[in-house]
Amino acid sequence: MRRRELIAAGGLALLARPASALAQRSDTAVLIKLVAREEAAAKAYGAATGELVPRIYNDELDHAAALRTHLDALGRRPAPRGLDAPARRVAEATDRVAPAIALEESLVREYSAALVDLADPGVLQTAATILASHAQHLARLRGAG
Repeated sequence: MRRRELIAAGGLALLARPASALAQRSDTAVLIKLVAREEAAAKAYGAATGELVPRIYNDELDHAAALRTHLDALGRRPAPRGLDAPARRVAEATDRVAPAIALEESLVREYSAALVDLADPGVLQTAATILASHAQHLARLRGAG
């Protein structure tokens, strides 16, 4: 390898490293937001156990755990948060189907937007799988309503 090629290769490596670090920070921020949404949804559905389509509560717990695994790999452990507005409406409603539909619609939108921002292929695959799960929840809830 010639000196010029070696210098060029080193320059490319230096340019790639900040991009990778930036992608990691971006993935971390997106994951923190998604974990908070999943945990809020799990709490809301936990308050509605038995009243809505079975397994949604457990799915939300599984989603949060899968996302937290990725966060752990990035060295982050976000603090637990409370219910967000869509989850609070599910937890507080008497008839929970319509608020649950709204919650699932918001999660589908959130994951659709997140897919654009995620860089790590493993994180992207997990988020896409969870998006599909929320789309299934939405279809089941619409059928129940």
